Amino acid sequence: MLRKLYVLVLLITSLSLHQAAVAKDWGELFNHPEYRNVKISPNGKYLAIDMRHNDQAMLAFLDRKTLEPVGNLKFQNKEQPRNYYWVNNERVVIEIAKNIYSQEQPVFYGELYAINIDGSKGEMIYGYQAGQKQTGTKVKKKKSTYGIGEIIDTLPEDDKHILISSTPMSENMGEKLSSVLKINVYSGIIKKSYGKAPISYSRFLTNINGEIKVSAGTDKYNNSAVYIKHDNGWKKLPENTVSNKARPLAIDKTGNSLFFLDTYQEDLTGLFKLNLNDFSYKNIYTDKVVDISDIEMTTDGRSGFAVRIDDGYPAYLILDKNNPEAKAFKTLLQTFPYNEVTITSRTEDGKFYIVAVSSDINPGSLYLFDIPNKKISQLFNFFPNIKPIDLAQMEAIKFKASDGKDIHGYFTPAKGSNEEKIAPLVVLVHGGPHFVRDLWGFSAQVQYLALNGYSVLQVNYRGSGGYGNNFYQSGKKTWGKLIQQDVYDGLQSLITQNKAEKENVCIMGASFGAYSAVQSAAIYPGTYKCGIANAGIYDLELMFEEGDVQNSRYGQNYLKEVLGEDKDLLKSMSPVNYIEKVKIPLLLAHGKEDVRAPFEHVERLRDALDKADRPYEWFVIEKEGHGFYNPENQKAYMRKVVSFLDQHLTK
Repeated sequence: MLRKLYVLVLLITSLSLHQAAVAKDWGELFNHPEYRNVKISPNGKYLAIDMRHNDQAMLAFLDRKTLEPVGNLKFQNKEQPRNYYWVNNERVVIEIAKNIYSQEQPVFYGELYAINIDGSKGEMIYGYQAGQKQTGTKVKKKKSTYGIGEIIDTLPEDDKHILISSTPMSENMGEKLSSVLKINVYSGIIKKSYGKAPISYSRFLTNINGEIKVSAGTDKYNNSAVYIKHDNGWKKLPENTVSNKARPLAIDKTGNSLFFLDTYQEDLTGLFKLNLNDFSYKNIYTDKVVDISDIEMTTDGRSGFAVRIDDGYPAYLILDKNNPEAKAFKTLLQTFPYNEVTITSRTEDGKFYIVAVSSDINPGSLYLFDIPNKKISQLFNFFPNIKPIDLAQMEAIKFKASDGKDIHGYFTPAKGSNEEKIAPLVVLVHGGPHFVRDLWGFSAQVQYLALNGYSVLQVNYRGSGGYGNNFYQSGKKTWGKLIQQDVYDGLQSLITQNKAEKENVCIMGASFGAYSAVQSAAIYPGTYKCGIANAGIYDLELMFEEGDVQNSRYGQNYLKEVLGEDKDLLKSMSPVNYIEKVKIPLLLAHGKEDVRAPFEHVERLRDALDKADRPYEWFVIEKEGHGFYNPENQKAYMRKVVSFLDQHLTK
């Protein structure tokens, strides 16, 4: 089946696949995947395939039984689907991401495009281009909307309409109140407006009938607020019913209960159930070590059937054993142990499922699950030429920080390393630093380093997400101190275990990770032989003046919360102010169009290095933003990284 499907897709796209062989050029890890997603139509007759042909994005449509092509949509001007949805058995609605002239990475501007599977009736049904090129004298016409459109519910019961949120475009994106609209998937004409959200940054939940019932957003203090829809409008939940960081997930079948992820009266994020009649609040499940990472939602987006826990490796807890998707999911977990498993879509009758599977050594594979015949067939690999056997496995680790706190992370040994000779180490620090954490799974960057002879350490330092509120809070205003100490302690743990050796270590990262690379070099002299910093922030005061974080109310509050406004403290944690303490060579990389960490950060660092006569290498890309997106730029950067490592570390 797989071979036949490949042949048909080749016919559709004239795509010439490489012969199956062990990849020799590991730069292939940074290519855009050839296949990204597959979704099945509600009646099970067709497959929609998100793929690339000559670096051009396209959706291909196949007959499921014969695997014959029935149509396709090729995207122009480097556009690509951010996501797409079957809205009936012949039509798909697509969230369009597109390039702006100055950046490589496509951006979603809220435009929604719809097309039939045979390629007919293609229409921009929402967005600033939706009103263009209209002719005739119809009473109702779709209008150009300068807003962000996001699908709330595809309304499986209604073949002609979907529910979307419409948020006006503004400099402070998201602060203006969203509206809820029912729009026609063929014409884009608004069938009905359900009014505006009661709060900024709002997301909406529907009940099992597709009716808007919940709005959750963020207030001016960056706290969450939850509203319930009544006949006479929105009503906010009573004070202290849930915590101020509660995230609503789904309404149960009865419509009487609302499920949340929350830290209500506890440290770790757990699953809670709110009775909407008497507002009683009950804990359903909380792990002993980590936050709940995510909820597996049904394909209609209306219910949750499992929670995901990432205590080192991903694990799943089934919530509703009677749910058909939960039953299928349980079978899939047994079929693909030691993997991340996601159901992308299923047929209306529940006979066929499309499943995405990945792991630390599998960039991603897509399967068709035929329930009546109890058969699982592989459809595509994201990277057909990359074989799991060639990649390096990621190990979950735990160590004690210098103050006794348990810190978690991951260690990936260099491919082919052994106990006789310890491989050089790269300490790879994740960005954020808050709400973000390293997870077990496939990383092109980690694999590239491991395949080039470098072991990799990743540390979920204090302030990272996933380990409870206290762990998160302890990282605030300690960017330049405690966080760097946790990273340092992780390195010392590996040295003690003979997995790394002193004076053969480089520290590397992007965004906050780049900041860490330079900051750690300054405060731990003699520990690292070199530092690699990409898209970094080096002057913390500048964060309050430049960049997109400080452009919004949410971002300003965030900076005040995690950094504070004490200028002396900010100066003391900004490596640009004491670069003379950095004695090691640095590789500085940056995108000229970075709006998260504006280019001025690296310019100030460069000027300070020049003034102090410190060695560094320079790698700047003109049209890239916050991190490199273009595969060729990523390859060039990683070749530069390995060359830099080869120069300063000993294999």
